[in-house]
Formats: sequence, structure tokens, C-alpha cells
Amino acid sequence: MIRVARGALPLSLATLALFASGAAYAFETTQRQGDVTLHYQDASDAVPEGVRTRIIDTFFKAYLPQRTDFHPHAAAEVAIVIDPAYDGIAYVGEKAKASTITINPAWLAKHPGDTDLVTHEAMHIVQGYPEYANARVPGWLVEGVADYARDRYGVDNAAAGWALPLTVKEGQTAETGYRVTGAFLKWSEAAHPGLVKALDGALRSGRYTPALWQTHTGHTLPDLWTAYAKAATR
Repeated sequence: MIRVARGALPLSLATLALFASGAAYAFETTQRQGDVTLHYQDASDAVPEGVRTRIIDTFFKAYLPQRTDFHPHAAAEVAIVIDPAYDGIAYVGEKAKASTITINPAWLAKHPGDTDLVTHEAMHIVQGYPEYANARVPGWLVEGVADYARDRYGVDNAAAGWALPLTVKEGQTAETGYRVTGAFLKWSEAAHPGLVKALDGALRSGRYTPALWQTHTGHTLPDLWTAYAKAATR
């Protein structure tokens, strides 16, 4: 049985799904917007059509402006792979898989509104940093930028009950990562426009040092966090 994805390219440009086994059907489609091509693959057809359509739509709505704003030379060919064997939520691979987003369908089954997880992962492709989780490319900042981007470019974060925090909890710092760092970056960007783009560019080129915070804001990272934490608790 051949299943055709809504909005798919003509058959000459899209491979549409394909081998039936009992009640399950594999699904694959290729779609293009602007100069970006997306290959979506679901070997077990585990994601319902409505969720799949929103994932693809969210990818293009997020990735195209992310790429334009932060890294116009980021990958023009991206894959989204639905993998039941993966027990996390979603991730972007390395090297040959550096433009592949892998998603656990079990997570989507429990959280069908969380299609903006693609927005976070798409930003990782845009980031494309040559190193990860070391002094030059600290993991807390990598994930913080990705959650900043999810907040800025997300299509429907509310459907997942996802939002950046409005307050700071005891023990949290700028280096807590993910949403905590994302919220800090959003506040810092509002006060110092261009900061996030400057940090992103430095991370990509291997030029990041903590001194960049003072260069672009006039404050050290600890001092900037202290100011943010005071503002967030008012």
C-alpha cells in the first residue's frame, strides 16, 4: 500500500512509503521549501499523520528563519528519522549524522503536542559547532541557545506546556543549561541586542571565551547572572 504525505513533492522528487507488514506501513517523504530539502523517514509508520504533518511544518517554519538569522550556510539537506529503538526524546547526531534529527515516537505518543522539540533540534543543526562540551564550546551554552531558539522560533510551544521559566530557583546559575540558560539569554539579548548571535558565531568558530560576555554587555557572566536573578525574582 502506498501512502502519500500531504504537501509532498511530486513522485519524481519524493519517495513515498512503502512496505506493508501486518497493520504497519513504512513511510518516507522528501519535501523542499526555499533551498532546504527535508527527508522524513519512519520505518514503522509509528507517528500518526496529524502529528507527522505538524512535525514537518514546524521544521520548515523554524529552521528556515533560524538558518537565515544565525548561519546561512548551515545544512541545506536535513533528515528527520523516527526511531522506535531510541529511548531518549530527540537528538542531532555527529559527523555524517550532523544534519539528522532522530526522534523517539514513544515520546510523541505520550506528548503529541510537543512537536516544537524539532525547533530545538533544528537549532542544533544551525549551530553546527565543530566541538562540544568543553571549554571552547560548553554544553550548558549549547543547550541554552537551542532553548532560546525554541522560545523565539517555536510554532506552538503552548501545546506542549513548554515555556522558559520566569523565576530563578535556588541553586540555579547561568550554567544550569536548557530552559534556565535560555531564559537568561532571552533577558540578556533584550538588554544587549546581538549578544546571542555573537556568542553563537564565536562558538562555531572556536573563539568563545567567558570574556565575550563582558565584551558584548559590559558585565562579567557572574555579574550579568546576578542582575538577571534579581530582576527575575521581582
